[in-house]
Amino acid sequence: MCPCDNSEAVSGPCCPSSLTDEMWEVIRPLLAVRNLRKGGGVRKYGDRLVLDSIFCVLRSGCQWRMLPRDLMPWDAAHRWFTKWRRDGSWDRIHDEQRRQLRIGAGRDPVPSAAVIDAQSIKTNEGGKARGFDAGKRTTGRKRHVIVDTMGLLLLLVVAVTSASVQDRAGGRAVLARLAATFRTVSFVWADGGYANSVDCTLLSWARDALGIVVEMGT
Repeated sequence: MCPCDNSEAVSGPCCPSSLTDEMWEVIRPLLAVRNLRKGGGVRKYGDRLVLDSIFCVLRSGCQWRMLPRDLMPWDAAHRWFTKWRRDGSWDRIHDEQRRQLRIGAGRDPVPSAAVIDAQSIKTNEGGKARGFDAGKRTTGRKRHVIVDTMGLLLLLVVAVTSASVQDRAGGRAVLARLAATFRTVSFVWADGGYANSVDCTLLSWARDALGIVVEMGT
C-alpha cells in the first residue's frame, strides 16, 4: 500500500511520480492561498492532485491527453500548469527551495558566485531553432544555463537556442539575465568555450557592462 495521503485522487494509488507526504509539506506553503472573497466556484481538484498530474506528464514524458484517468482530466491539469507558469508560481517555488537548501548548507541564501555552461542536445524538430554544433557534432538545440556553486539552477537565467549558436553569444544572453535578476552575483566561472586567444571580448564586456568577473577554468 502507498503510504502517501492520496485523499485528493479520483481513484487508485498514487503514481511513482507523485509527491510524497514529505515533499508536499515542503511545497504546500509556497503555493498561493486562494482569496475566497474574490468569488468564483468551488475548486474540484486540490493543489496536490494538480501537482501529481503535472509531474506525471513531466516524469513520464507522455502527452497531456494520455494522462492516467485516476489522476485528473488532462485539460484541467494543463490549464493549471499554464496558469502557474504565467503567474510566476513555478519560479517562486523553485527560488524559495533553492534559498532553503542554501541556508540548510550553511550558505548565504542569495548566491554571490556562479558557474556558466552550455549543452547541445540532439533534436529532430524545431525549424529555425534547430542547428548544427560543429564542436560537439550535434544537430539540435543548445541549453545555456547558470548554476550557483552548489550546482543549483538559477531558474530565470536559462536560455535555449539553436545548437549552432556559439557559447560566447549564448553566454552574453544569460549573463545579461543574471545581472538583471541576481545582482548579488559578481563572479562567474566558465570553460574555454566562452573565451580563447581569438575572441576574449566576453570577459571584458561582462566586466565593463555588467560588473561581473568571468574567470576561465582549466
